[in-house]
Amino acid sequence: MLTAGEYSGTAKWDLLVRWKDGSINSYVGTTTSSLGARHTVRGGDFGTWTHSTVMTTGDFTGNSRTDDLVIRWSDGETSLYEDTGSERLGREHTLVPATG
Repeated sequence: MLTAGEYSGTAKWDLLVRWKDGSINSYVGTTTSSLGARHTVRGGDFGTWTHSTVMTTGDFTGNSRTDDLVIRWSDGETSLYEDTGSERLGREHTLVPATG
């Protein structure tokens, strides 16, 4: 899965990728000709993240940056990671609790 946002704080778009093993990498300064510099947000074999089904980014908090990561999990839970950076997830907020 992938999404784009302003994770590096440079007001330029970066790419965020969640790989099959659950690891998450950001690619800072992605352009039409390059992925940009790779940063580890979350290492692999992190079981929970293999259950994420949808990922998007938006500006949902007060910092006027598109750096808030929203995840929909396989159990229906939806989480927002406020002010996510190029090398770390932001503080988690549960928007919709798990079903059943």
